[in-house]
Amino acid sequence: MLTPDAFRAAHGDSTTWSNTEIERYEDALEAASPAYQAAAASGRFVLGRHAAGGDVVVEVGTREDLTQHIEAGALAATIGGTSSSGKSSSAALLQQAQRIAG
Repeated sequence: MLTPDAFRAAHGDSTTWSNTEIERYEDALEAASPAYQAAAASGRFVLGRHAAGGDVVVEVGTREDLTQHIEAGALAATIGGTSSSGKSSSAALLQQAQRIAG
């Protein structure tokens, strides 16, 4: 895998990159990130990342944290989604909330 610098040199102006090239560049950034390497080495999982000022903060957690993170995302998708009648299923929302609460 190319380093981020080598990738940019090989692929030129990033404003002309395809979606695939952008994803490959993100993969190169992640592979070069000490936070991602530390997470992999410790058996932890990357839950997400966000900007804090000029830094990228990588959120890591355990397998259980990852499961909760995925379930929370599914709950958000359920809340935002609707049934064929155009209404969210309150039973589905309650069931998902109970699952997350354990």
